Amino acid sequence: MNKFLLIKSLFLLISLFNYSWAQNIPATINSDIIIGGALWPDISSSLGNVQVTASNGGANTTVIFNHLDGRSGNVNNNILSHYSVIEGDLTIDESQTVIIEESSVLVINGNLFIDGTLQYNNSNGNSKHVFLIVLGNISGDGTITGGNGSHDQPPYASGSIDIDGDHKGGEGNNIDDLPSYISDKLKDDGYDLPVELISFSASILDNAIEINWATATEINASHFEVYSSTDRRNWNLLGKVEASGNSNVLIEYTFIDENEYQNEVYYKLIQYDFDGINESFGPLVVYPSNNQNVLRTSVFPNPADNGNVSLQISGLNIGSQTTIQILNKEGKLIFGDVINGSNDIAFNYRLDLSSLFTTGMYIIKVNSGKQQSIEKLIIK
Repeated sequence: MNKFLLIKSLFLLISLFNYSWAQNIPATINSDIIIGGALWPDISSSLGNVQVTASNGGANTTVIFNHLDGRSGNVNNNILSHYSVIEGDLTIDESQTVIIEESSVLVINGNLFIDGTLQYNNSNGNSKHVFLIVLGNISGDGTITGGNGSHDQPPYASGSIDIDGDHKGGEGNNIDDLPSYISDKLKDDGYDLPVELISFSASILDNAIEINWATATEINASHFEVYSSTDRRNWNLLGKVEASGNSNVLIEYTFIDENEYQNEVYYKLIQYDFDGINESFGPLVVYPSNNQNVLRTSVFPNPADNGNVSLQISGLNIGSQTTIQILNKEGKLIFGDVINGSNDIAFNYRLDLSSLFTTGMYIIKVNSGKQQSIEKLIIK
């Protein structure tokens, strides 16, 4: 009898172990469930598309992603140790609800269709963020709720965001703004984050403008499209440049615009993956006339959460050294960089806020030649 009880106990233990570490997120979820806690693997995932729908009896379904559920101890908010992945599209049917709890991360390796509700539950302000990361588009007739607090993260999307509700994701194409500790972890785990653009600049040639950009990594990258505009509303396609597909080394690109402009002109890039997902970079402003060459700095986004901020700097003095300084409200230098003189008259500068900056106001000073530009940056 004792031997029978021992064997039975071992069988139950093995069954529980297999359930805890081998289960996947089901393709159809039609009953309430908590995903991502201690009974799940560190990275809980589906095998493909997932649909959240009503039960056979018509009852509505609530799916909760909670990576703190059943886990003891403090969570390090600068280390991504637990997250959930939908390996395909996630569809939330009408009247159904998906909730992402504090310190939880949901990655969708496809598109997100919301006809119901996706809810952020961030009750601890700036200490335990909620992250929604979509490597595609977000759309639907539903809504996102709870994501517009002062410390809330936006939904991050490689493609467009076209959904109602209180969120700070704008029109999307903001996947590059992810904190580096998250983007680096997802890349290490093999997820198809888009091109990492490390520079985007312009210089004036004889009767032409040269557009230059460089990438540090490319995954599944098909091509770039180069656009120009004189009003930042109506964009003209200038041409297409083939990307390198997959790379983890520095690659530099050049495009020559031979059109004549009397006043300022704006440029942007749209990078396309082989699966059609696209991401925008820019705009970058160029002043063809030296009389208009006034140093200007724009900061996007501003106010900003911890993540990446873009400084769009234009009106540079050709050949002059450019310095970038960021000071706190007490006047202490927090960050500084020097860019050696070149023929660039405009460039985008990406700034990672995650390690050096805390909540508050900062002053950004940019010097080029005898010119200086000063802007304020607010970090929430």
